[in-house]
Amino acid sequence: MPSNTGYSITTRRLRLCCGHPEWLRKTQDFYNEIESFYYDLLLAHEELGELGSQKTLRALEVLTIMGRDKQVPQNPLPWEKVPLYFRRAAINSAIAAAKSHISRQKSIPGRKAEKLHSAVTYYKGMYRDFSHKEITLKVWTGEQWKWMRCRLYGREFPAEAELMSPSVTFEKKYLMLHVPVKEFTADTATVKQRIQEGRKICAIQFTNGDVFAVGTVCDGMGKETDVKFWGGGKEYTHRCNQIRKKIEKARKSLGGEKQPGENRKYWMHLKHLSEHYAHEISSQIIGFCLEKQVSLIVLPKYKKEYTDYVMIGSGNWSTMHLSSGIRSNLPYKAWKNGILVIETYAKGISETCSVCGAPVKTANRKTDEYTCENGHRGNRSLNSARNLSHKCILQFGKQVV
Repeated sequence: MPSNTGYSITTRRLRLCCGHPEWLRKTQDFYNEIESFYYDLLLAHEELGELGSQKTLRALEVLTIMGRDKQVPQNPLPWEKVPLYFRRAAINSAIAAAKSHISRQKSIPGRKAEKLHSAVTYYKGMYRDFSHKEITLKVWTGEQWKWMRCRLYGREFPAEAELMSPSVTFEKKYLMLHVPVKEFTADTATVKQRIQEGRKICAIQFTNGDVFAVGTVCDGMGKETDVKFWGGGKEYTHRCNQIRKKIEKARKSLGGEKQPGENRKYWMHLKHLSEHYAHEISSQIIGFCLEKQVSLIVLPKYKKEYTDYVMIGSGNWSTMHLSSGIRSNLPYKAWKNGILVIETYAKGISETCSVCGAPVKTANRKTDEYTCENGHRGNRSLNSARNLSHKCILQFGKQVV
């Protein structure tokens, strides 16, 4: 890959089925035993944690593994014939856990973990024949190491993506394979370069009505070329309210008092519904930007106090509250497609008219409309999005027409 190529890493989840799931459990138990051994060793030699992860790994191996000189190590590993890459994966997990504990000790002193439960990461050499349909894993049966073929169910991997070390997790009654997928993008131009080159910008403003978000596309000089409204807010809030009614009904049947773990299936339904809509709307925004050849997405940024105030006022299951999920999904989806996402402080974008620059005279939050002192009228959220795009262009040294 060229030196100026960028990349993004996202994790794909595939359902895993195999003939001996108990072997995977034994493999994880063995992995956690080795991990705990190195975790305790590193906490006993905290100075090794200052060397950097790669040097720390090497130092721990010197302390525990017999080298070519056949010298007995200071703290020999109590297990024999542990595969090299299985051991190194466990060491890296132990290093991460130990560093986390040491870091926490500085602010909140406490006991170290009595037992570790990290998922097994399968490094190269511990798996083979890997595709979106199957993978063969090297597993510990409790007595010996064996290769076990596993079926996978999920979406296909992108054609030119690089598959990184997978890990197996136990999720209720299912086994899942988590696969970090590295995808490359050729466009690594900075924000300033994109604006100076006159590439298209899409400014987004989030709302609390039937419309999740409003977007305006403009060229490098601020001339508007397209407008888009992403709807479905009423449907989302209706579905959330239906689930919340079921929660209240179930709570009343229990005497009105909160019970540990009550209505978990309903709360999980709400969570998954929110995640689904955030994923769907963010994907629609990216699709629109690709269609209009947008190079930069601009989101409004507010002070934390103001954001907290708005979120509390709008409610946990409102369209405005969903904007947090949309925001978190946009950057990685955009980067994979060569689009950058930035935030620009939104101070003043709702106070002036995007047409003439005059102060806004009246603003109706219910109808989301505004009127300026010069008589211009229009959609209040769209006006804010237009002002946001102009503000971004001006910040990077270009004049707006």
